[in-house]
Amino acid sequence: MNIDSTNKVPDYIRTFSFPVNPELSRILKEHSERRDVVPCIGEAVASFITWLIKFANAKNAIEFGTCLGYSTIVLAEAVKSNNGHLTAIESAKNHFNETALNLKKAGLSEHVTLIHGDALTEFIKFDGPFDFILQDSLKSIYPEMLEDCITKLKKGGIIVADDTLFLPLGIGHKHAPFMDEYNRKVFADKRLESFILPIGDGLTVSFKKY
Repeated sequence: MNIDSTNKVPDYIRTFSFPVNPELSRILKEHSERRDVVPCIGEAVASFITWLIKFANAKNAIEFGTCLGYSTIVLAEAVKSNNGHLTAIESAKNHFNETALNLKKAGLSEHVTLIHGDALTEFIKFDGPFDFILQDSLKSIYPEMLEDCITKLKKGGIIVADDTLFLPLGIGHKHAPFMDEYNRKVFADKRLESFILPIGDGLTVSFKKY
């Protein structure tokens, strides 16, 4: 039996690994009820990212695209456990404001530098090096931002890109070519060791070798 054929698996996994900040359940419910927001990373991706950040002992992390702040809270909790700090960039003013409010409710404002602006433009201002990068911004700029991400990622650092299986899933048709281009770029880059996890709408994880 394929694990995708039963709904019992997510419930079973959730008993062990779902992130515990009480605000996350509320925000996840809000995502499901609103039509003016894109889907957030979800529980499975949140659990994996939490584990990955703790395993890598990442202290200096950056996120592109926060929406309502679900992923921002997940990342902030994880880097906080490593005595680290998160920088998060959101281009939409209303989502920036909602993320700021949700971070405050979650008790994590002091652990996050939240920036309103375009990820491509704002990231140029940073020197790095970063331990961990979450790419969840406009899909069209994933390929364009990649080189800057690699350059500013430390050796041994990790890039996680969300929604990278749009093409084979047959969703996000106007974005799918950019996701495919991004995947081809990271797998062709000799500086990176990459793989794709079939969770959520696809998660491409890249480790910087040198």
